[in-house]
Amino acid sequence: MADDSRTLMSLHVAFSVFRALCRPAVAVLPVLIGLAFAGAGHSARGADSAPAPVPDVQHRPNGLLAVEPGSPVDKRLVVGPVSMSRWDRGTTSPGTIVAEPSRNVTVLPPSAGRIIDMTVKIGDHVQVGDELAHILSADVAQATADEIRARADLDLARRTFKRNQGVLSAGGGTAKDLDSARAALTEAEAEEDRAQTKLDALSASTTDSGVMTLKSPIEGDVSIVNATAGVNITDITQPLVVVTSIDEVWAVADVPERDIAGLALGQPVNLTMPAFPGKIFHSTVSGITPIMQPDSQVLDVRVILPNLDGKLHPNMYASMTVMEPEPPTLSVPQSALLMNNDAVTVFVEVRPHTFERRSVRIIYDDGDNCRVLSGLSAGERIVTSGAILLNDD
Repeated sequence: MADDSRTLMSLHVAFSVFRALCRPAVAVLPVLIGLAFAGAGHSARGADSAPAPVPDVQHRPNGLLAVEPGSPVDKRLVVGPVSMSRWDRGTTSPGTIVAEPSRNVTVLPPSAGRIIDMTVKIGDHVQVGDELAHILSADVAQATADEIRARADLDLARRTFKRNQGVLSAGGGTAKDLDSARAALTEAEAEEDRAQTKLDALSASTTDSGVMTLKSPIEGDVSIVNATAGVNITDITQPLVVVTSIDEVWAVADVPERDIAGLALGQPVNLTMPAFPGKIFHSTVSGITPIMQPDSQVLDVRVILPNLDGKLHPNMYASMTVMEPEPPTLSVPQSALLMNNDAVTVFVEVRPHTFERRSVRIIYDDGDNCRVLSGLSAGERIVTSGAILLNDD
C-alpha cells in the first residue's frame, strides 16, 4: 500500500514538470502564426505595386499594330519599299533545229545520163565550184554540138555581113543584099545565145564528148550522196548530192492559235535543248508564217542561231519560249504575303514601328516575287520578312 502511494506521488510530480515546460511553447505559437500571416500580406502588397511588362505587339483601337522598339519581334521584322518591276510572259512551244534553206542545197542531175564517178563522199567539206560528179549525157552532147554549130553559123554571118558592107561601099552590090546579111547575122546571134543558154543550163562545165561536171553551188559539208559510179540516171528529180552549211541554223517551233495574239517580229526568244541541259540560247523572232496550218492550228515561228562551233545540228529538239514584254507593275516578295480569312494580306508600315493589315490582289509568278494588281502603291513600305509574327488574329 505504501509502495502504491509513493508511485502515484512520483507520477503527479512528473506531470507537473511536463506542463511547466510546455506552457512557454504554447504561448509563443500564436505569435509565430501572426508573424507568418503578416509576412504573407506584405508580400502580396509588394507584388501589386510592381509595374506590368509591356507586350512586344500592342493592338491599337483603330486596328493598327504597334511593335515595341528594340523588342525581339521588332528585331526580326524586315521592312522594305514596294517597287516597280518589268515582267515578261513567256509562251513555250516545242520545236526543232533546221538547216537554213539558203544554206542547204540539193544538187539534181540536169539531164539523164550515166554517172562516170562521184568525187565526194558524205562528210566532205567543199568550197563553191568544187567538183561533185561527172556524168556522161547524150543531151549534153547534143547541146554541145548545137552550140558549136551555132557559133560557126554566127561567125559566118558576121563575115558575110562585113563583106556586103565592103562591096556596097565600093559601089557594087545592093542595099537589099546588105539587109539580108544583117538579118542573117541577127538570126545567127540569137541561135548562138539559145544554144549557149541550153548548154549552161545543163552544166557549168562540159566537154565535146558530152561529159558534164556537177559543181557545188555553196561552201558547206556533203550531207547526202545518193549515187555511185556506173548508175544510169533516168529520173532527174532524184537528188544526187546535198550540200549543207550549218554555220547558221534556224530554230522553228509550232505556236498554238491560243498563244499567237502577242507574237511579233523582233520579240526576244529563249531556247533550251535536251542536248545542252541547263544552257539557254538567246535570239529574236525573225519570221512568222502568214498561214496557219489547217490540221493543227499552229503558226511556224523561226529564229536564227549562229552555229560557228557546229554543235547545233538539224533535227535536234528544242523548246522555244517567246517572251512577251508587259508594262511595269508593282512587285512584292512572296515572303510578305499572309492569308487572313481567305484573303491575301500584307502589313504596311504607316509610321515607324506601327503597321496595318491590308488586303491585296496579286499574280503569282515563277521566282521570289509576285505582281500586285491592287491594294498597294509604289513607295509604300511593307513587312517583307517576319510578318508571321504580327499575324495573330
